[in-house]
Amino acid sequence: MQSNREPFIVRLPIQLHAQIKSTAKADRRSMNNEIVGRLERSFEGSQTKTADDIIKILLLQKIEFLEKKVKAYELACRYSAE
Repeated sequence: MQSNREPFIVRLPIQLHAQIKSTAKADRRSMNNEIVGRLERSFEGSQTKTADDIIKILLLQKIEFLEKKVKAYELACRYSAE
């Protein structure tokens, strides 16, 4: 365990747990990394941002969205080839 991380137990609704698990698996990340990343992004909006910061965030979100689409397409192609 990394020394800069504190263990924290959370009781998640079953449906939310399944969504996190599915998204993490699709992105080849651990559930912990998926949750931490989402929490960090949720706090980004609470600080004052410049227009450039907002554009950067939007572009990164779009890239993340498109990467997920590409992964889904690649998986679909693999399954259809089998």
